[in-house]
Amino acid sequence: MPDSPPEEVAETGGPDLISFADMPARLEAAGLKKVSAQRCRQLAEEDPAWPVPIDEAMKVGRMRLFDWRVIEPYFRNRKSRQGQRSDVQRTEQAEE
Repeated sequence: MPDSPPEEVAETGGPDLISFADMPARLEAAGLKKVSAQRCRQLAEEDPAWPVPIDEAMKVGRMRLFDWRVIEPYFRNRKSRQGQRSDVQRTEQAEE
């Protein structure tokens, strides 16, 4: 039947799409460290380990939507480097 969804989507109920604004609450509900929506956007733009390139994310109006089932493992496995200054590290490494 051409109108039926792909089998993998039918079994899982489809993607669980969330925006950057939804991520902090979803992280907290999952028992993970709460990260601001702005920081989530920054990670999406700058972290090469972010699972979905920002330009490939679903776009609705001005919002970018990501499948939570793809994003959640990224946050679960991400190593927090709170307070670490990368600009100081580069300077120290360059001097060695």
